[in-house]
Amino acid sequence: VPVKVAVGVRRRPRFVAIAGIHGDEPEGMLALLDFWDRLRPAEVRGTIILVPVANPPAFAHHQRRTPVDGLDLNRSFPGRIDGTPTERLAYRLVHDILRGADFLLTLHGWYASGMVAPYVEFPEGAGDVAVRSRQAAVAAGFKRLRPGGWPPGVLGLAAVELGIPVLEAEIGGQGMSTPENRAAYAEHLTRLLQHVGISEGTPPSNPAPEVYGRGLLYAPASGMLRLAVLPGEQVEAGALLATITNLHGERLAEMRASHPGLVAAVRRFVSVNSGELVFAFYPRR
Repeated sequence: VPVKVAVGVRRRPRFVAIAGIHGDEPEGMLALLDFWDRLRPAEVRGTIILVPVANPPAFAHHQRRTPVDGLDLNRSFPGRIDGTPTERLAYRLVHDILRGADFLLTLHGWYASGMVAPYVEFPEGAGDVAVRSRQAAVAAGFKRLRPGGWPPGVLGLAAVELGIPVLEAEIGGQGMSTPENRAAYAEHLTRLLQHVGISEGTPPSNPAPEVYGRGLLYAPASGMLRLAVLPGEQVEAGALLATITNLHGERLAEMRASHPGLVAAVRRFVSVNSGELVFAFYPRR
């Protein structure tokens, strides 16, 4: 696992950024490597720890899960020292990298089978970690915020247990990386480091970010998927999101919005099986 460390004129605060938890999400991996190339340690006031590819076996096989045991690393934290390879990797990331940090950013890129409108997740609640995480999300310049809703085993939950503010960002998709998305991550990183006090300057204001809940929509039938919307679109209740036809083009099912909300992410494959994820569709809070 590649780890890069820069120690500036003082050791605190300690900022950790981890990408490549899922091997098919390269956006954050390349963004961290680009960031490292531009970093000037003499201008750093604290410690920066970057893990650009947290799951090399999954990356080598360009897949979400670790191929040696089939587990999702981001459902395996805080891990086990005597567990499967993925669980041992999770344990080492928590105990050797994360423990003792003052802030954690994880960089994701949605599924290779889909694409996402950029947004950031953080812990929900009125506690200190949740409040500081939300403040950081706003300061980092994200326009779409989604508090809470993490399933067990997510790295962000391990950070919360350690009292560490955390953001989990989603930018990109389709298993690829673009200059535009890497530039977006660079902007968020720059603002976030200013916010936590590692870099000089004050991040520009972000006065009106949108806040969303969580919702996932799955295919009601198998066949050919015809999208009617794209990531980033706001739709009203009843809006047509997609249709599914058979191979003759005969309509089998419709997918419609049950409430107003944001089309946060969409499936990119036309072929679809019943029960497969098609949309992340988030209600406005």
